[in-house]
Amino acid sequence: MSSMNFERKLLQRRRYRSRLKYFSQWPELTALLDVLFLALLFFALTSSFIRIPGIGVELPRIAALEVAELERFVVSVTAPAKPGMSCRFYFKDKPVTFEELKHEFFRIPENLERRSIIICADRRVPFDTVTQVMAAAEAAKLPSFIAVMPPVKRSEVIIEK
Repeated sequence: MSSMNFERKLLQRRRYRSRLKYFSQWPELTALLDVLFLALLFFALTSSFIRIPGIGVELPRIAALEVAELERFVVSVTAPAKPGMSCRFYFKDKPVTFEELKHEFFRIPENLERRSIIICADRRVPFDTVTQVMAAAEAAKLPSFIAVMPPVKRSEVIIEK
């Protein structure tokens, strides 16, 4: 009987060791980086990319009360590359001369309800060039508008020299 009591005491004292070890290192960052890049890709693909058609010009900043919603035919006018050179004209993202631009205005169908010409002129383009484009649009019986950017703050209007 004493041997049986000894075995019971031995079983009661026996401790079981776990094979698990304490975590003492930094976790692997591969999985975290994978999730991060997948989230970045998801947000990049689902965000809306709004691109204004036309040639990149630096528009002047002016406070406007309302925005016109019309059939838009965009004319972009870029500043001369060098002093003494003429401005470059683009209609529907294609380079044209001023004479070709006038002919394009007359080719616009008259059956469109709200047809108009939006002039995106660089702020360094001379004003007489912009007025020539507006006069050509008026000769083709098309309303014309000058595209501008809103000011940085609503209360301030930027006037540059």
